[in-house]
Amino acid sequence: MMWCPIRRLFLLLMVAVGIVACGSDADLTGRQAVSPSITSTTTTTTTTSVSVTTTSTTTTTTTTLAPELAQDGDARVIRTTTDVVLPVLAVLDDGWAVRTPCQRVELVTAGTPIERVHVVVDAGHGGTEPGAVADDITEASINLRVAGLVEEQLTDAGFVVLGTRYTDIRVPILTRVEVAEAVDAALVVSVHHQGLGQLPRSDTPGTEIYYQQNNEESRRFAGLIREEAVKELGAFEVEGGWFAGPDVGATTRPATTGEDFYGMVRRPTMPAVLAEMSFMGNPGELALLQTEPFLEAEARSITAAVVRWFTTDDPGSGFAESSFTISSSGGGGGLGNCTDPDLGPTAEIPPDFDVASVGSP
Repeated sequence: MMWCPIRRLFLLLMVAVGIVACGSDADLTGRQAVSPSITSTTTTTTTTSVSVTTTSTTTTTTTTLAPELAQDGDARVIRTTTDVVLPVLAVLDDGWAVRTPCQRVELVTAGTPIERVHVVVDAGHGGTEPGAVADDITEASINLRVAGLVEEQLTDAGFVVLGTRYTDIRVPILTRVEVAEAVDAALVVSVHHQGLGQLPRSDTPGTEIYYQQNNEESRRFAGLIREEAVKELGAFEVEGGWFAGPDVGATTRPATTGEDFYGMVRRPTMPAVLAEMSFMGNPGELALLQTEPFLEAEARSITAAVVRWFTTDDPGSGFAESSFTISSSGGGGGLGNCTDPDLGPTAEIPPDFDVASVGSP
């Protein structure tokens, strides 16, 4: 019968179909399906991380608040290697002929020449003239620190600034003023602190700013400092209150001759003020004067006033009538018993240089 061969053929076809079906059993992702009872496959996936570095470029634009200075390349003042500031009388082959604090003519051979500046910041007293003293702290040292901060702040704002002293040395008023005149400064501010004690108390700072009697721009500058001082210093708490003397505010201090009493106010030909920022005689204020934030606030008072003087027509405020006149300066700031500081490298004045031709300030 044919059945057996047909049956065998049918069985062979069934086996073939089963083999093909097993060989083509694939999932929808294209990966081969494997029976877990036969094999176990471990798949390791490696991930590669690509790091992208982005460089950000920041452009800082500094806007200066100061007017442009007309510089001519001439050395008007020398700051010596020992940080003494001296007016230049003549430029010679070997250096600069200068006038020393004791009014001698010397040849300085090393230092930094300085041309015109916007502002001269005068640190009052110094050396053998310490000014007020309280708890072994000298006014001269505080004046110097505040003046230095003013110079830093104004320089950051784009101004060219010069100090009259950078160390604890005695500098007569004649020299301070001659320096300011030599660099053709637009403004002069002399930094001081009062040493008076036992004064009436106030809720606001007793800052006193003395201006030139016959100079409206000096008066305006004093009023601006007074405004800024009330704002900046008034942010601090003073135990027992601020001292307030009879001349609190922006005022004048005339002499009996009718002139301005203070040399740093009277002598400069440009607008100048003398600022008594706070009172060393008040224990509460003295404590603040030993802290950097308060000294920085005093400096900001002056800096902000300088910027406003140059950039606005603000009139200032806090003006007061002078309470009295004085007949004598008390001997401070003069040339008596004068000793010149170390000027750094010097040389002999050439014999053909006419010392008499430079005159006196």
